[in-house]
Amino acid sequence: MKIASKPFRVGIVGAGPAGATLACLLAKEGVDAVFFDDGKRPDMVVGESLVPRLVNVFRRLGIEDEVAKLGTYKPGVTWIFDENDALELSFTAMRGVLPTYAYNVHRRPFDDLVHQTALDAGARFVPCDVKLEVGLTERGEKVPRLSAATLALVPDWNGKQPDLLVDASGRRRLFAKLLGIKAAIGDRKDVSHFAHYENCTMPVPSGQTVITRLKHGWSWRIPLLHALSIGVVFDKEHAKQYGKTPEEQLEAVIDQNKPLADACPNRKRITPVTTYANYQLISEQGHGDGWVTVGDSFGFVDPMLSPGLCMAMTSAEMLADAILQNRKDDWDRAFKNYLDWFRDMLNAWQELVDMFYGGQIFALQRTGTRMSQMFPGKISMVMQRHFEKNISGMAGGGLTNHPYSRNLLRFMTRFAIYGEEPADYAVV
Repeated sequence: MKIASKPFRVGIVGAGPAGATLACLLAKEGVDAVFFDDGKRPDMVVGESLVPRLVNVFRRLGIEDEVAKLGTYKPGVTWIFDENDALELSFTAMRGVLPTYAYNVHRRPFDDLVHQTALDAGARFVPCDVKLEVGLTERGEKVPRLSAATLALVPDWNGKQPDLLVDASGRRRLFAKLLGIKAAIGDRKDVSHFAHYENCTMPVPSGQTVITRLKHGWSWRIPLLHALSIGVVFDKEHAKQYGKTPEEQLEAVIDQNKPLADACPNRKRITPVTTYANYQLISEQGHGDGWVTVGDSFGFVDPMLSPGLCMAMTSAEMLADAILQNRKDDWDRAFKNYLDWFRDMLNAWQELVDMFYGGQIFALQRTGTRMSQMFPGKISMVMQRHFEKNISGMAGGGLTNHPYSRNLLRFMTRFAIYGEEPADYAVV
């Protein structure tokens, strides 16, 4: 990959998977990439169930073998939308589009792996509480700047700002808050609780992630190397019906929903319960003169279908390519194209997630099963496989924003549902 104008310096605020991936890819190509972070990360982080698109990122970083060692092989996802019916998706359906598998990982060792990979590539890490200031361009545009105290931590920069400053601070959205940039907020206002458990029945096939529609909200079961991650996602008001504390609410949901209770009657919780506020958000602005955003700092969709870590690391890939393949005086155009892609991907993920929440996917699956039974044969089988390849490719991150796949799903959910009411399968 040719760098049109170098050497140049990139400062990355944040050392999570997005920031570390970006730092790694830039450093591999000779960029002076420095990432800053205070190192404060919780032991438990959401985003443990990965999608096949990320396998391509791991291969580019050269870490797939290491990911396989610390994670579990994930062949697909099962959605249980009532106690007697389920939709099982095997990643083999996306053969020719993406790798036919993914991994489940405990995030702490996974994040450490990506971080170390960046260091091994030549990136520099500065552990600190980054201080930002508002600067002004010659046109009077407000831009983020590193404070003098933070710049002093990189002595060879001689107190000068980097050529490019990147916000990889995740949901903290440090640049947006500094500059007062607003965001479009999604409709759902959920809360999620999760923890790791022992003595549970593991999903079948081995490594399969299981999503269960609950009386209120939904849950995940993610088989990890030495535990089962169990999480619940529901509206904040519904959560109060299950208890006063996160621990009470998580345990009550497990006990009161049969698929979970049957799998975990003798469970032993081995970690604290961790709580996250789930929000859907896309920033109104993602770049300016000398700065740009990556990962959750620009936008986040929803934990359903696990797009968060996928978008964090693939956006780092796309941003790295935009930086490396364009001259500095072309970055404004390159970043606009990058953010157009990013926004389109987030909207596509949101559209797909909404079809799961709205029950259209499950109603369509019921219709398809009934039609296959009524009209068995080669034509029916080919149609079913074609549809499965497209929807699995979308859920796997490879065809998420592909126009044909999106239009196929829109058409099918609008005109091909027969004898079923999506509202009967909606997640509320």
